[in-house]
Amino acid sequence: MNYFICMDYDMLAFVKDGKYRIKVLQYLRDNPRLSSEIASYLAIKPASTSRILRDLKDKGLVNSISENTRTVLYSLSDKGKKILEVLK
Repeated sequence: MNYFICMDYDMLAFVKDGKYRIKVLQYLRDNPRLSSEIASYLAIKPASTSRILRDLKDKGLVNSISENTRTVLYSLSDKGKKILEVLK
């Protein structure tokens, strides 16, 4: 079955609606990253990056991995990978 047919169109709209959401997902495609790395890559404020990551995590598109209380790595979830495949 074609995944695109079953895709949650609201989720696609959510990802496409944000200025940086697709860019964050694409940046996480290859490796887990720290929030500060993402902020630097996108040249945006850390607070904005945190908000974007929280929204993506709430939608199940990214996972967070806490190595300790100060270090959190973000990675692309399976759902996030599928969204990127559809958006190619």
